[in-house]
Amino acid sequence: MSESRYTPAYDNKIYQKFSKKTIQNKIKNKIALCQDLGIPYDKKVPLFCITYPLTDKNNLAILQEIMAGILEQPIQLAMTGIGTEKYQKYFTELGTKYPHKIIILPDNDENKRKIYAAGDGILVLSDTMECLRECKQAIQYGAVPITPPNDLVQDYNPNMESGNAFIYSKGNSWSLFATLIRALENYRFPFDWKNIQVEGME
Repeated sequence: MSESRYTPAYDNKIYQKFSKKTIQNKIKNKIALCQDLGIPYDKKVPLFCITYPLTDKNNLAILQEIMAGILEQPIQLAMTGIGTEKYQKYFTELGTKYPHKIIILPDNDENKRKIYAAGDGILVLSDTMECLRECKQAIQYGAVPITPPNDLVQDYNPNMESGNAFIYSKGNSWSLFATLIRALENYRFPFDWKNIQVEGME
């Protein structure tokens, strides 16, 4: 499937098609994915995704550094289970310990698109080509990036009500954590979050 065809309005692989004008239908994908996986759905708990390989190149180490803090937050993480053995083992063990918080799916195109469509956001841990490709595709499905600076994003400014992402300092795990908390605080305001989602979608 070409990148140009990664659009939720025409995607037959997701649970419910949607567009900028029908962004309210995106939630049906999250509900359906949770049902399929047998995990609880809670509209107050955002689902963030990681759909690129779990490798040192993609800077998974900074996520490990703050994972204890992340697990204390009202958040779910959905990821595709591909990457180096140490990270696959690490997240598989976390998924076993926290089955309602860490969700690991087989790495294939259909699962990626279902995760994009269900996800409230995407955690982008590096500016590698792999990460930026996934960021670009997830944005099209209304997943809000938490990301280092790149050409795809503009940091959200609540005063101006502009921006399509939450930007942190590249390679800085504590900046990532603080930015995640900022995103979670904004997620509590559904109208504002929908505006951020829509601004990123083409």
